Amino acid sequence: MKMPLLLAMAVLLGAPALRAEPRVFTNTEGRSVKAELVALEDDKTVVMRLTNRKIAKVPLDSLSSNDQAYVRKWWEDHKDKLDPMDFVLKIDRNTDAVDRKTTRSGGQGGGNNRNNNNFAPETKRSRVDDYQYVCELKNYLPRDIEDIDVEYTIYKRVSRRGKDGGDSDTEEIEGSTSIRHLKALGTAKFETEIVTCEDKSKTGGRGPREWHRESIRGVVFRLSKGGKTFLEQSNPETLLDQLEREENQ
Repeated sequence: MKMPLLLAMAVLLGAPALRAEPRVFTNTEGRSVKAELVALEDDKTVVMRLTNRKIAKVPLDSLSSNDQAYVRKWWEDHKDKLDPMDFVLKIDRNTDAVDRKTTRSGGQGGGNNRNNNNFAPETKRSRVDDYQYVCELKNYLPRDIEDIDVEYTIYKRVSRRGKDGGDSDTEEIEGSTSIRHLKALGTAKFETEIVTCEDKSKTGGRGPREWHRESIRGVVFRLSKGGKTFLEQSNPETLLDQLEREENQ
């Protein structure tokens, strides 16, 4: 039997990931419809997806007492469960040049006198850049989401070369922020702290070539709600695989 009330209230919205097995719901007038639950809004509005893929919203108290109890129990068990397929995280990296300069000094030579000290002028270069990740999270669920915790790790490579040789390692910079309110089918923006990278080098002169270089390898974001992670994403996308391989070496 069809339920005209539900069909009349159906609205076209983006299709979220499946939330529950389809079930036959009956209203207080005895009309029934087959649908799957999506959410319970404000403890009074039931959001369900019909078999034609449309989203319907109906008052909770318009359903039978058995269905009301089922909805409340299902929502209590699932309200904090989020599927990564319901979201798209866009990650952009901004770079600002803070200070860049080159200086040259020293150096002498000339003639064929073997006693002359012939060496190239000493050149010193330095560069300081600020990096920050700016992100946008798109919600494809037809319900609001509160209090999303965002944790991130920025990976900075530090390479050095001096009189005693060179080495390279990775510094992990951890931070956190939050999204207090993400609207249904809406977007929310957040950003990381600013990370500064220095690049210094010295060539020519009497000594060996020296440098100290810092660069950003990438970032990993972990989004969670209620202490449960529902989305983990890196930029570049291959960074997570690289880190896993390095850990297993």
